[in-house]
Amino acid sequence: MNHSNASQAGFAQRELATFIHGLPFAAIPENFRTRLKQSVLDSIGCGLHGAGTPWAAMVAAHATTQGSGPCRLWSHPGVRVGSSAAVLANATMIHSFELDDIHSGSRSHPGGVTLPVALALAESGRVVPGRALIEALAVGYETLVRVGACQGVSSFNRGWHPTGTAGVFAAAATASRVLGLDPERCVHALGVAGTMPCGLMAAQYGAMVKRLYAGHAAAAGLLGASLAQSGFTGVTDIFEADYGGYPKAVSDEINLAALTEGLAIRFDAASIGYKLFSCVGTNHTALQAIADLMRTNAIGADAVESVEITTSQYQVLHSGWDYVPGTVMAAQMNLQYCTAVLLLEGDVFVDQFRDALLADPAVLALASRVKVITDPVQDHKDRTARVTLLLRGGRRLEGRCAAARGHALNPPEWSDLERKFLALAGDRLSEGVCAELVDMTRRLEDIDDVNSLLRLLDTATA
Repeated sequence: MNHSNASQAGFAQRELATFIHGLPFAAIPENFRTRLKQSVLDSIGCGLHGAGTPWAAMVAAHATTQGSGPCRLWSHPGVRVGSSAAVLANATMIHSFELDDIHSGSRSHPGGVTLPVALALAESGRVVPGRALIEALAVGYETLVRVGACQGVSSFNRGWHPTGTAGVFAAAATASRVLGLDPERCVHALGVAGTMPCGLMAAQYGAMVKRLYAGHAAAAGLLGASLAQSGFTGVTDIFEADYGGYPKAVSDEINLAALTEGLAIRFDAASIGYKLFSCVGTNHTALQAIADLMRTNAIGADAVESVEITTSQYQVLHSGWDYVPGTVMAAQMNLQYCTAVLLLEGDVFVDQFRDALLADPAVLALASRVKVITDPVQDHKDRTARVTLLLRGGRRLEGRCAAARGHALNPPEWSDLERKFLALAGDRLSEGVCAELVDMTRRLEDIDDVNSLLRLLDTATA
């Protein structure tokens, strides 16, 4: 794209709007299409599991007070609510247990802020073929990771949650595409939604509200696009404005070029990753390194005297704090806890966050012997973790992981994500329905109407 007008107010917003409106299916690289289809399956699985969590149940109950409508609440058979309420609840379900897809470069979770938006609109009187769903997700995902790159790590270090902030733009982009907004109205959809970012990282230490950030962002983006469709106007230079512009409001170091450089040619969102551990993404490299050492050396917690993990300042800030028993949220965000339960139970998935384990004396004793150290020269984009296990008797085992299984640099197979989906959804859907959902997501571009996929969710148990 032409960058000769890059200094002109509103340039990036108009370029993004043109991209959102006009990206053809054929321009989406095949590997990106595959990732998006995998993300549909992964997000549905995360949402079905998340529906059973107390925090998601509370948000779903709130959604039912907002009146009836055409849209499903996942895992709530027979319940129908309005599109905004459904988006708030279903997105919260997806983001409810540290399981949703992740883009490491932008520190964001695209599935929760895009898929519920597109599906709610598909339930609201319009036919959305599978190809159109892929297109809408593509522009939503790409918008998110580019805004995330624009605001950079500074935003996170200041205490903002990137999915809750940049996510409003992703949701607006997805909704704009499904609604068929022209570029001018797309500009305003971004300009309305972009005034409503949310999400403070203080919530990572235990509050339920962290689970809400994807839901709020998704609902804000839908609101922005819906208002823009009717002619409502938003900020038209939301990225470039010096006073009150989005990037400068949330970040000390911004990169406007990241918004449009190579747009529609290079798809940064194709480097999406998936969580095979049920915890914050910054923990995964250390956990993978430890799991590999356990498997290779046939050891468990009884053999380990202490653990030392060295990684970037970013990862230490996010999860390297001393573990204090509290909530599931705090445990999922904490590397000491996750290391201890991996050594004790051999996994870090949903069962490792049961209430009885959060303050278990064996977990606390082992967690206290996990030391997390900052490497002062390691770049924040480098997720590498170096691990040393000191065994009883004095033997030392050393391991290193730069990309855990599921990460874009160590990508999963369909079989990995199918196993994860079955583990999350198998207690809510029959084996046959699970198989149908897997099949439909694999061939999503051939489906005439994504409501046929949604109807399978009607069999889900509460």
